[in-house]
Amino acid sequence: MLLALTTLAMAQDCDVRQLKKDLAEANPAGIPNAFDALAACDASAAKAAAPAAFERVLSGSGGNQLVVAAVKVQAWDEPRTWITSLQSDERSRTIAGLGAACASNEEVAQFLVYTQTKLGDGFWTERWYRSLAECRNPAVQEMLSAEVAKGNSDRTRYFGVLEVYSRNLGKDAIPLLSEQLTTVTDEEELTYLVNAFADAAHVGSLDGQDEEATKLAVDAIVTGAPSLPPRAVEQARTTLTSLGDVAAADALAVVRYQDVADDGLTYGLVAIETGTCKKDTRVNIHTGVVSSTMWPDQVAAGVEAATSSAWEWPLAKKCEVATTITVSAKPMDAAGLQTWTKDQVRSATKAATGNASKIETIPEEAAVRL
Repeated sequence: MLLALTTLAMAQDCDVRQLKKDLAEANPAGIPNAFDALAACDASAAKAAAPAAFERVLSGSGGNQLVVAAVKVQAWDEPRTWITSLQSDERSRTIAGLGAACASNEEVAQFLVYTQTKLGDGFWTERWYRSLAECRNPAVQEMLSAEVAKGNSDRTRYFGVLEVYSRNLGKDAIPLLSEQLTTVTDEEELTYLVNAFADAAHVGSLDGQDEEATKLAVDAIVTGAPSLPPRAVEQARTTLTSLGDVAAADALAVVRYQDVADDGLTYGLVAIETGTCKKDTRVNIHTGVVSSTMWPDQVAAGVEAATSSAWEWPLAKKCEVATTITVSAKPMDAAGLQTWTKDQVRSATKAATGNASKIETIPEEAAVRL
């Protein structure tokens, strides 16, 4: 009734017959504007004219314009059929245009839900869901939630839907993400789940990061991290850093290497002190450990300065010295440290033999602390 009254009122100020003729005679590039003019005058007439308009319209910005205009007058089957017929790259761009329109148009949200019921699984395989990230309509959110809850039937599709779901629901996505951290066992899937917390907090969004969602995301990741496999913990470090909680990210080093953690982490350390003296060349091979709670890359970045101040360098008192410091790529237990150190000493000794008149190995009792 309301649509009829609106159409009647508009008809008093515009010539429907002429606008229908203009649309029928418009060239392909002119169809979108002609359709808009008719829709503004008589929505019912525009809906009836939609099939013919889509037969001639070109893909691209004009086609995208026609899709949104047709959706607004509830001509839903024609744009769906037309979009499905496009090449994949054209379809992606058109679907992206729907996403931009969906944020401010209830009709577009309804159209997308309708399209999912019509296309079924094709809605997800053809990546229509890419239009839903900013489409915060309750029916759309329910549709996304149901799809994510199904789990990983198609890995690529699932990861894509998970990202859109998290972006769309924001903080309301975190309970389901947290639950899946405890039920999913696949390591790669868990890394994507952890990353999805950043999407839920709107990291990198032009509208700014959501503070409430950020706090919830940090709490969920820190709570779930001890039960995650190694790659997922490494992703948790990256995600926490992107969320802005560097301290929480740093603290996960002990969680990542909990199998060798004992009041912190222990890294192997070898420093080769090569002294060019007045009469000969001498080599001291210092062996020891780094005691830290840091990640391997952090230890590697700070170990040289810490070692220089923690240990004594006897050759430097009487020779010109060059020092090479090597730290193990990861923390290790006692047995691993012993094997790694022996290998390093063996390699250093072999390299120095024939070049140095004296090679000495010096076990350092004091751990270097970082």
